Amino acid sequence: MTDIWKSTTKNLLFALCLTSALLAVIHLVKIPIVIDKTMAFSILSTITGVGYILTIRNPENYTGFYFGVISSACLGVQMMLSGNLDQTFLYLAIFVPCQSSSLINWRKKYFTKKGDENFVPQFLKIKTQLIFLLIFIILTIADYVFMSKYLSLYNKEGFFSNFIIKIIFAIMVSSSILANILLIVKRMDCWIYWIIYSGLAVISAVIIKNNFNLLLFIFFLIINSLCFISWLKLRKS
Repeated sequence: MTDIWKSTTKNLLFALCLTSALLAVIHLVKIPIVIDKTMAFSILSTITGVGYILTIRNPENYTGFYFGVISSACLGVQMMLSGNLDQTFLYLAIFVPCQSSSLINWRKKYFTKKGDENFVPQFLKIKTQLIFLLIFIILTIADYVFMSKYLSLYNKEGFFSNFIIKIIFAIMVSSSILANILLIVKRMDCWIYWIIYSGLAVISAVIIKNNFNLLLFIFFLIINSLCFISWLKLRKS
């Protein structure tokens, strides 16, 4: 077994322990959760998702994307079972293809550049950052309009609450799309968008009253922040 697969195995085992600890905390403090098919997919996506993020913390290790594809597929099924079509499309039509592309791209670079100098993470140039910021705004507005026109999930809420809910989900969609795209080409900026996504996912879990997802995305927010710091240290070194 190569070093990268040894590291990947360790990360998966740690993810399994972390998820077990999460479930233990939920049981001990008696946080109410619903045990059903949706929960089963949520647990599987948690284990593989944490393993995925921990593994790609090392920009030389492509193997984490195998877990990323599984995690995204499970999240897509979870959202579909919950009736959230917007998030279902996000995970199945955006996350899975993007992470598959990342797997192919990172794996190709690993084998073609083996023996060369280590990869040094870089930020986008200012002009490109502004272009991505504009795309981020356009995607957010487009998703908000889509939810307002075609999805009636929160239409019973008051105007202000309805706006807040929809804009949060819209930003989650736009930030995660850009994060996935930037991760394919190994740009530091991807972690900024992942942190935005994770932070709003925490808020969304509170809104939809999903205690398991609340704790899960708190973990993701912490881990994504640590990954950003890891890549930043590699860049400085």
